Amino acid sequence: MTYSQAAAKAATQGIAVAHASSIAYVQCQNLKYNAIIIGWLGVIISSVMIFSSMMIINMKTDVELMIKQVMLVEATDKEVQLLMNLLAAFSTVAYGMSLINLGVSLLLLIGVARDSSSLMYPWLIYHGVVFGFALYLGIFYAMTGLFIDLSKFLMCLLVFALVLVIYYKIYHEVFTLFRVMQENLLRSKKLDHAYASGLPYPPLYYPSFPFKQ
Repeated sequence: MTYSQAAAKAATQGIAVAHASSIAYVQCQNLKYNAIIIGWLGVIISSVMIFSSMMIINMKTDVELMIKQVMLVEATDKEVQLLMNLLAAFSTVAYGMSLINLGVSLLLLIGVARDSSSLMYPWLIYHGVVFGFALYLGIFYAMTGLFIDLSKFLMCLLVFALVLVIYYKIYHEVFTLFRVMQENLLRSKKLDHAYASGLPYPPLYYPSFPFKQ
């Protein structure tokens, strides 16, 4: 093979790599915008949940009085106390989970802004655990709910399945971005190595994301 043929082959390979890299870059940018929306929604929802949980925990007496006057006029004191205990437990769990979700959502936004896939690990791990636990609850409810009213069970199961599908779609978007960012990092390292080896095309330049410092 002559030098001109080798150069032409290398140039063809460089064009192919450039085309594939440009497609990957566009895909990565679209996924980044989706991840930014997901991250800010997580921050907003978590902030609202934290504020609401703190209000319920700190204003327990007022909440109990409101329940007696408005929601449970004919309920006994024992039933009201049981409901308040359940509400306090739910508020504590919601406060803790929202606090964690706020932290991982902020790390997700920082990871997208800095093109760092490692900062996305906490979000992926936390929401993967939550999704697995929710799926377990769905299966458990499906097995025990067959002995309850069938129409109400099917309606609740449909709503729960819809929530799981939406949650899976959100998780899949962030996970796809995580994989694309890792592949782009690996491709950049390979191009740098190829350029250092003396191939006739330079490494591709990836334009920085607007939020990147």
